[in-house]
Amino acid sequence: MAYRQLRLGIFGVGRMGLVHLENLLALAAREEIHLVALGDRHAATLVHAENFVAEQGNRSIVGAIATFDSPVTMAREVALDAVVVASRTEHHAADSRVFTDQKIAVLLEKPLASCVSEAVDYCNALGADGHRLVQLAFQRHHDPAARAASHWLATGRIGKLQQSHHVLQDKNPTPANYQSSGITADMAIHLIFEAMSFHGFELPRQVQAIRFMAPHYEDRANEGANVVHAFCRWADGSPAHLWGSRINNTGYDNGFKLIGTGGRIDVGEFVGDFGDVSAKMWQGAGEGSMARGVLVESLRFPMSQPSPGHPDFYPRYATAYLAELTAFIEGVRQREALEPGPDIGWKTQLVAELAELSSRSEGRQIELALADGSGIRTAAEAASFFAAISAA
Repeated sequence: MAYRQLRLGIFGVGRMGLVHLENLLALAAREEIHLVALGDRHAATLVHAENFVAEQGNRSIVGAIATFDSPVTMAREVALDAVVVASRTEHHAADSRVFTDQKIAVLLEKPLASCVSEAVDYCNALGADGHRLVQLAFQRHHDPAARAASHWLATGRIGKLQQSHHVLQDKNPTPANYQSSGITADMAIHLIFEAMSFHGFELPRQVQAIRFMAPHYEDRANEGANVVHAFCRWADGSPAHLWGSRINNTGYDNGFKLIGTGGRIDVGEFVGDFGDVSAKMWQGAGEGSMARGVLVESLRFPMSQPSPGHPDFYPRYATAYLAELTAFIEGVRQREALEPGPDIGWKTQLVAELAELSSRSEGRQIELALADGSGIRTAAEAASFFAAISAA
């Protein structure tokens, strides 16, 4: 079936932006999109990206791409259907809003904004059109292994979820000049998204976190810690344990465990740098005719071999990065709701910043409840709650 090729741009072409740019170039080479604009406010970063395009793209693609050092200029001078925004965190909301104010859809790198109040202001500005204008680039939503686990859980294969455990360990220090809002918020937001996805994106009712500076780790981002443990508890009592570390010298490590009343799911058992990602489901809790802990289904998903320029996390999530971009483009083309949308953005940001606040106050336990004891339901309530907790 023939369809109109959308006109896409990208603003912000640093470490993560180059991953998106590589996928955009591949889609353009297959004539699935028109890549027409490339931008970054940092001159050296933009030049590096231009050289990358020249190396990766064919002449017709290169000749059709205009370059910009401002999102305002890009939005004004190029007719765009959609844009990828992967600038620095401090510019996420402002850069994306330049485009969404003109009804140009945005695939935005997480987090949604630099702080909770800015995230809420942006959601208010988006209004009712937000779900068709912004997709947050939480690649775990599109990871094949995670999607298999979600299906198993949703179809009752392990019973009711009792607890979950999530790990993210980098294999190298952060790059020089890396911008971090704190190790807990920076690392945990990925794991918070993952944990919340198995609770229908309901906000937890309790958050607590602790942080440590382990030896032999280089703190390039001046975060003051390199290991964090965060805990979330939902209204039904089920907890999630989130463990982040800036270095695991034996290789990048990302996985999770879902433990239910009738079984468990294990995704991403550590396999070194480039081994397959596993997804295993076990059933049986010592009741009835089934023995305890029987492996009933096991899937394997190959990692992608990186090139020298790819970031550490590329092999684990390369498939997901392409899938999220493809889903974004198709959603824009069909004028459908984009997922995950801006509501997931403010929710994950709220929990991540509460975890950061807890970790910087000796593991303070924070209850996510309003004055009347009810849970937080709206972005406006989230902003008021966070302001009050921060001032306490």
